[in-house]
Amino acid sequence: TTHMWVNTEVLTCIYRCLGARIGKRVQIDSFHLVEHDCLEIEDYAVFGSEILFSCDSRTPWTSKPSSGDVRGFETIRIGKAANVLDHCILLPGTAVAERSVLGSCTLAPHRAYFPPLAIHSGSTRGRSLHLRDHKATPAMQALEDQAMQELDSVSVWWRFNAFLACMVLIAKPIPEAIWVLTYFGVTWIWDPEAHGISALLLFLPLVHFVVCLGELSVTIAAKWLVMGRFTAGDSRFFGHYHYRWMALMILGAGSEEITKAMYGTAFMAWLYRAKGARVGRNCYLAGLVVEYDLLHLGDNVCIGQGCDTTCHTVENMVIKLAPTRIESGASMCPHSFAMPGSTIEADAVLLEHTQVLKGETVPSGEVWVGMPAAKCQPTATCASTMRTLT
Repeated sequence: TTHMWVNTEVLTCIYRCLGARIGKRVQIDSFHLVEHDCLEIEDYAVFGSEILFSCDSRTPWTSKPSSGDVRGFETIRIGKAANVLDHCILLPGTAVAERSVLGSCTLAPHRAYFPPLAIHSGSTRGRSLHLRDHKATPAMQALEDQAMQELDSVSVWWRFNAFLACMVLIAKPIPEAIWVLTYFGVTWIWDPEAHGISALLLFLPLVHFVVCLGELSVTIAAKWLVMGRFTAGDSRFFGHYHYRWMALMILGAGSEEITKAMYGTAFMAWLYRAKGARVGRNCYLAGLVVEYDLLHLGDNVCIGQGCDTTCHTVENMVIKLAPTRIESGASMCPHSFAMPGSTIEADAVLLEHTQVLKGETVPSGEVWVGMPAAKCQPTATCASTMRTLT
């Protein structure tokens, strides 16, 4: 149910009712959290998807003695306008200061402190990597200031929430409605009492599959009608691009199951091309992508289950888009990440749970591993196995 209301005040109110202390105008995608009473979030914070909060300091991965309450819980605090992005893990006692950014896949260890404006990512030996401090160009600062001013506007905030709520109420029932319409449509033509139920059980899934393909075609058409072609650049929150971007993701959620059924097949390459991606021959595709027009894939590319090739990041209320290029023969093992602006050259390999940072290039034929990624030297046996698989 919570997935229906991402980035809306409805989801924020749900977490408040569960015990979390959350300020105003906070945008939440999805949390994994048990101890809601131990979470404090100040105003204007932004969260990505699949974030894990662990507030129990009695667990084996918290090496320091507990200094929390008598039950062993320590509060996690997120400062004003801080950003905690996709797949971050925050352990007990973490404090994220004002406008600090935890990039995708950041690990915040026990009682970690992230200072104001600091940008971190990944995990090296149990600690995140400090990439840099945020220093915006004048143009970027103007975008960030405009987004923050609009966020503080009551009319802008509630207009955005009303738009998302309407989109959810329209799009969410579609998958269930398709099942119902398929059943009644088939039984109207084929009476199970007169012709037997066996034929009904045979044809109903086939008809539903065809209808789902129709729904998938609608999402392809919606991509071109709503968004057109994705282009590299920066867009502020609450602008026209943000509205269209959110609408496209809500509309696309209804076709997730049929899309997953096509993972690893030639049909997936057809879908990528239909939505604007440049895809070579003989590709295995089973990853996540949103901005298809910015994704360039060569021949014989392998993108494994759970890989992330989305071409956007969100920092300080600004959506930043950059092209991602994966050249011929390159492989991304399951749950690896190619961040926007990255290039994976020909025959390179990303091992499982590897994250290539924005703007980085993995040289041809090399094997990289880690978050953030770095070159590794696999043993002869491992190298031989990888050549066989790719």
